[in-house]
Amino acid sequence: MDNGSADGSAELALGRPDVRLIRNPNNAGFAAANNQALELAQGEFILLLNYDAVLEPRYLSILVESLRADQRRGSATGKLLRPSVSGQPTLLDSTGHVMYRNVQATNRGENEPDRAQYDRAEEVFGVCAAAAVYRRAMLEDVMVEGEVLDSTFFSYLEDVDLDWRARLRGWRSWYEPSAVAVHHRSASGGRFTITIQRHIFKNRILMMIKNDGGAGFYRRLPGIAAFTAAKLFIGIIHGPAFLGAVSDVLRLYHVARGKRLLVQSRRTVSAASIEPWFRPYPYVRKLRQARGSKANNPLA
Repeated sequence: MDNGSADGSAELALGRPDVRLIRNPNNAGFAAANNQALELAQGEFILLLNYDAVLEPRYLSILVESLRADQRRGSATGKLLRPSVSGQPTLLDSTGHVMYRNVQATNRGENEPDRAQYDRAEEVFGVCAAAAVYRRAMLEDVMVEGEVLDSTFFSYLEDVDLDWRARLRGWRSWYEPSAVAVHHRSASGGRFTITIQRHIFKNRILMMIKNDGGAGFYRRLPGIAAFTAAKLFIGIIHGPAFLGAVSDVLRLYHVARGKRLLVQSRRTVSAASIEPWFRPYPYVRKLRQARGSKANNPLA
């Protein structure tokens, strides 16, 4: 899938008999473009792979084996690393998704030195779509209005939304550290821009509208509200255009509510059974990291 690129990358695939190239004239967004590919993909398992992710040998076969070990495993990921830098420890990119009580989702271990702290195969909340293997049956089971990934998200958190919908249907996600890939994050998602942060803010709220609920949600609501207000304030400080995220949410609110009715009507597990996945947010550590970023980069 080429999403309106202009750097010549699509031409690399032209003329290759083993590649079917689909070119969008403009950037339709990560979610919509991957949905196009998913409609055409065949097979029991499907790998979504970003162009800036490089798989080490046996990555795919290891994850397929882990999915076949349990028929309720709907997705799997390996250990995603950042590119090595001479003289510095290798940093982690993702070892699966973590969901916090304020409904902030992050990549587990992101930016931490890889010191074997995540070398145990285990269940995780979900997986990063940069190099994720999905069971086709799961993707078909959780589709909403014909879509696997929610195209209203455009980009960012659409994979977390998929994780959540899968959990509501009783599917599990698996992390297998013996499968290794390097994620260069050379795409636009690796840079801070108002547009990116606006999508993330909007999509986090849409994701809650569709998936969250139960008594646990109301217990977490004060923290959710405070965190959301802080994110909005910080975003506006970086650029007044960030305020457009609010109008984005209002514009898409009724669409998300309609999807919520479909998602919640098909859930097979209780809200209480998902609550243990919501971890306390590490506010102190995050504040220290933010101060460190500003010390190293006054414009951060």
